[in-house]
Amino acid sequence: MARANLAAIAEALAVAQSRVIIDFLRYLQRIHPADRLPGRRDIDPLHIPNLLDNVVLAEVHRQPDSHARFFVRVAGEAIVRALPGPVLNHYIGEDIRGNVRQTVLETGKMYYWRGPPRLKFRYDFDDVEYVHCPLADDGILIDRIFSAFHYSGGIKA
Repeated sequence: MARANLAAIAEALAVAQSRVIIDFLRYLQRIHPADRLPGRRDIDPLHIPNLLDNVVLAEVHRQPDSHARFFVRVAGEAIVRALPGPVLNHYIGEDIRGNVRQTVLETGKMYYWRGPPRLKFRYDFDDVEYVHCPLADDGILIDRIFSAFHYSGGIKA
């Protein structure tokens, strides 16, 4: 799983366009152990102060006989301003068909996407670029999803 995740990070770095996403992916490469997934303890916010406005840290709450739920513990200011409703200390993504965080759980590797917004935001963004990265305190079982977002355009909707 660690190698697949490192490969996904490298693939995303080859096509990423925003400085936020590039810096986030480079940071993940630096802290990623070769033999396991990184855990929350591997993330040091003091090493990424310029990214904190654009990150989300969601806990994975597994449900018996259903998809996991994602509870937001950390949400940067850019995220809070962009979304139409509260996100911090809330479950997210439950109204999104094909929730990509679920894909991260199923594959064990980072998910990258860039293109027109798939959600309704407070602003009329032209483009959204994001990554969702698995974290596992034991190195194997994904217990958090660490994400970074970059929004382009953005006139008040």
